[in-house]
Amino acid sequence: MDTWMVLLCKELSGTVPEEIQVIPYGIDIETPKGKFTCDETSQQAVLAAFDAQKNDMVIDYEHQTLRDVEAPAAGWIKKAKLINKGKEGIWAVVDWTEKARQYIANKEYRYVSPVFITRISDNRVVRLINVALTNQPNIDGMVPLINKYMENQLELNNQHKEDGNMTWKELLKLLGLAEGATEADAIMAVNKLKEPVKIVANKGVLDALGLAEGATESEITGTIMAMKQSHGQVGTLAQELAQLKAHLGKKDAGDLVTMAMKEGKITPAQKEWAEAYAERDIEGFKVFVSKAPVVVVMGKVIGEEKPAEGALDATQLEINKQMGIDTETFKKFDK
Repeated sequence: MDTWMVLLCKELSGTVPEEIQVIPYGIDIETPKGKFTCDETSQQAVLAAFDAQKNDMVIDYEHQTLRDVEAPAAGWIKKAKLINKGKEGIWAVVDWTEKARQYIANKEYRYVSPVFITRISDNRVVRLINVALTNQPNIDGMVPLINKYMENQLELNNQHKEDGNMTWKELLKLLGLAEGATEADAIMAVNKLKEPVKIVANKGVLDALGLAEGATESEITGTIMAMKQSHGQVGTLAQELAQLKAHLGKKDAGDLVTMAMKEGKITPAQKEWAEAYAERDIEGFKVFVSKAPVVVVMGKVIGEEKPAEGALDATQLEINKQMGIDTETFKKFDK
């Protein structure tokens, strides 16, 4: 968050002036109560008289301090806060009350009116008594409290509030600052948020990683990356082992099927089925072989030897034997 964003979040400070004109510069300035002059001589006299007094100068509402009525302050001009701005007149740095700040921000008060003492001989202003918030100043041409720029800022502030943006108080609370915190405090808090976050792992994590307390971010990151790489290697080895087991299982299944064929437990026509069965459930296939009857001549694999011309092969002989058919009868009816 930049400085301009912090300023934008101020609820009222950006639209209420901290400096105001209290006496304009000029010769024979017209007022309903007569003319007055505020030139370089007047400015020096006014500032000298202000610096000599010990109390803060009040800014009230409609000059109520000069009447016998309740007169709450709208703000205060503190010691050394009166400023000589030459041809721009005499200005003051004001410490506004919250109520006055709201009045000004809401454009309910637009001007100030000074009360001062002039010298009879030349009508020069020599002393400022106080200042009042008013909408009907006797001096025509005073700089208004809310100028065009400030009105634009006020509209921006109101627009941002309507859009749901946070107020200055909300921003301070979010930053963990007290309501009276200054803009500089807010900027410092925001800059701290921009600082890189230091990773601190708890003891359990460090123990699991085999690191000592106080391990740096680089040590933690490097160890985790190494573990990830090791995990990848384990996965590769596991895959290779599974492939090797599958290969060995297929070889073992093939060996069992060949042995079963030699023992006469299966025929060549059953070889493909037997291999699939053995690869899927080698223990089950072993049980099958142990309990299956011999269907071909033991000790030979069907198909390894061809029978002599006109002779029956071993398979046919075994089938004829189990069915009780002699060779001559078989040959007689075998077409």
